[in-house]
Amino acid sequence: MFRKTIFIFGTTEITIGATTLIAILSGVIANTSQKPLNVLIFVIISSIISASLGAGLLLRWHYARKLLIFFAGWVILSKILIFAKIIFLCCDLETTLAPDLKNIVSILYHSILIFCLHQPCVKKEFGL
Repeated sequence: MFRKTIFIFGTTEITIGATTLIAILSGVIANTSQKPLNVLIFVIISSIISASLGAGLLLRWHYARKLLIFFAGWVILSKILIFAKIIFLCCDLETTLAPDLKNIVSILYHSILIFCLHQPCVKKEFGL
């Protein structure tokens, strides 16, 4: 079961990263991007990291698992701080979903990811 879980999370991260990167670069090439440069760079770097960590999961690289757990925790913390109105974003990073719904889905996804990647069966797949 956990081999499937690793495959699902790996391909999900690759899909999220690649889709985001393609969408952002398409907007830049078409000159339709409304994002400030700092946000644009952040999103590009994040999408590359996401796709890379997804590939690392599929290849069973143990540091990809650890880094993905770290970044998932970072995302959860940032979403909680956004809900608590402690931090604010200058603009939307993504406009396809309502921000609150996107944040809730993100917290749930990353919480499940952390839980699953900490399971002994998954760790064993990574040689740990």
